[in-house]
Amino acid sequence: MRMHLRSLRSLIVLLTVCLFTLGLVLLFAAQCVPSEPPPPPPTPTWTVTPSPTPLPTSTPTATPIPPLQVTLEWPPDASALNPVSPEVRIVSPPGVEADVTVSAILFDPQGAAYWKALLAPQGDGVFSTDDSVQLPMDPPDGDWRLQLYLQSSLLVQGELSRVFQPVPIEYRDLTSTLPSGVALLVPSSFAEVQGQGDQVSGLRVWETEGGDIGLWWAPGPTEPLLLNNAIVMLETTYAPGNEPAILSVEEVDWLGQPAFSFGEDWADAAIGASRALVIQSPNYWLYVLRVRALGGAEVPYLVRQVSESFQFEP
Repeated sequence: MRMHLRSLRSLIVLLTVCLFTLGLVLLFAAQCVPSEPPPPPPTPTWTVTPSPTPLPTSTPTATPIPPLQVTLEWPPDASALNPVSPEVRIVSPPGVEADVTVSAILFDPQGAAYWKALLAPQGDGVFSTDDSVQLPMDPPDGDWRLQLYLQSSLLVQGELSRVFQPVPIEYRDLTSTLPSGVALLVPSSFAEVQGQGDQVSGLRVWETEGGDIGLWWAPGPTEPLLLNNAIVMLETTYAPGNEPAILSVEEVDWLGQPAFSFGEDWADAAIGASRALVIQSPNYWLYVLRVRALGGAEVPYLVRQVSESFQFEP
């Protein structure tokens, strides 16, 4: 029995020693095993915070400036009898002062520039010129066009051109007055202020504003026109005691016929420039064609045009 108890005690002691030794071994092994590295620190994460969407900002819009308003004034009865000039009226926008330059060109039916002028400001938006349009007595058929040209920093609105046809002129019927084979276009508006003789020998003088035109006729010598014969014919046109001074004499050609041109200076201060042509017709008739300025220095363009219409018909 005692042996058995001793053996049991020895066994318990042995087991106790073994367990204690095993515990030491395990503790030593645990200390020798390398420990795992600590986990890395977490990577910082950038968080984008959305910024608030800006509200659209309104951009100021410039107020458009209204255009210049242009009105063209041109008479409907424009003709060689009525020298006219265009008048332009320009209305600027309220509160705006615009620098404007206005010019005008008149084109004939063939598109050629017949007249041009720079229109000067007259105040209150009115532009005009003293250079009147002198239309021809016998204008070519077709439309004439008056064109305005404006230079300004502002837009322009209105009538910038006018198309028209000159009013036809009514002429005097001189068929039974002048010798046969002679033509002279005298507007009916010209007043006859002197008339004598017949178709063989006579005279007619017509007057209009600013001038007059006269025609004298008589048979002449059947020989080429000489200066002395021309002077004799010229002197028959003067009233006694009212002869002008002769300023110049020039031998000229009138539509293929011999002629002499005389510059005259009348004592009457109301008479300006004066010129007389002594012309020999194909049948040796002599004609004196005189134009004069009345109340001015220069012979009106219309009067000159009438004189230029004088011709011999076949």
